[in-house]
Amino acid sequence: MKKILFALFASSMFISCKQPAAVIPTVKAPIDSLVNNWSNSWNNHDSAAVRNMFTADALLIDDNLVAVNANEMSAKWISPNINVVNHLKSSELQQWSTNDRAGYTGKYEFDVLVKDSVVAKPTGVFTITWIKGNKADWKITTAVIHSFIKK
Repeated sequence: MKKILFALFASSMFISCKQPAAVIPTVKAPIDSLVNNWSNSWNNHDSAAVRNMFTADALLIDDNLVAVNANEMSAKWISPNINVVNHLKSSELQQWSTNDRAGYTGKYEFDVLVKDSVVAKPTGVFTITWIKGNKADWKITTAVIHSFIKK
């Protein structure tokens, strides 16, 4: 009888023990390279590269524009500005990432160059949100850009 009780007790302990959950490795977004790609594309005046960073239905909000898709963004924001942005630099304020989403908030500054002369040095803050696509590529879904006005 003792053997039966011990066997029941041991088996109930074995059955009731929780097995550890399977650990799924987290592969976070390569935020540093995504931000470097952003800066390099602007600094190289590569409008196609900048445009290709965005999803088709991306949202851009800046001080003067709300663009609700990449075509509108390209026509109203990238094309008019791509050739005057020079020496774009950013510094991180915050970043986060998961397996399929990432975000970055930072300060920016650049030179506006017209006819080989610096005519302005805008500064501001921006937040970019990326989503990982089906082909494991990262695309921007939202960009919010605010400039600081110097007085």
